[in-house]
Amino acid sequence: MSMPHLIVRPSVPSEFTSVLPVCVEAFADEAVSAWVEPEPGRRKEHTRELFEPALRAAVDAGQLLVAFLPGGDPVAASVWVDLDGAPPEPELPDDGRSASRRLAAVLAATDARHPDVSHVYLSAMAALPHRRGLGAGTALLRHGLERAQGLGLPVYLEASTPQNRKLYARHGFQDHGEPIPLPEGGPLLQPMWRGVDGP
Repeated sequence: MSMPHLIVRPSVPSEFTSVLPVCVEAFADEAVSAWVEPEPGRRKEHTRELFEPALRAAVDAGQLLVAFLPGGDPVAASVWVDLDGAPPEPELPDDGRSASRRLAAVLAATDARHPDVSHVYLSAMAALPHRRGLGAGTALLRHGLERAQGLGLPVYLEASTPQNRKLYARHGFQDHGEPIPLPEGGPLLQPMWRGVDGP
């Protein structure tokens, strides 16, 4: 059963405080976040600390797409970044924590494989745990892909699970090289690419 009448649009700065907790809850148990912070009791806190600056920048730039229920409650989010090549190096906390070190490892591994042509980078997408499998991801993908097509740009991402990989494949993405292994038993990230003309 799908969620009816989802409204997908870029989040605006005035609603950041209401959207941020939804992003943290949605992203915190994804495969990469769970590897970055293996301790469930600290995961949401560290996810917020590590990603709040990037999410705020995405909102300010109009790059955070959010799926809302008709009553206005956000249920899923995705980050779509327009790039001329590899993403800029983010500022990470130098606090010596393993979560910060692992996030730096993720960024180093993915940046090394990033396409060097102009494209849209779908860097993250997730729904609230109790809203998954109901169509929010598809709604976000359709909106983001329509925008990318209007810009005449291909889209790149890294799928973090086989289930995500199947969802992206249904929307015209193809594997783009070998998987990216994260160290210390981390997940395999599968780079995927969708050309300007789609599937």
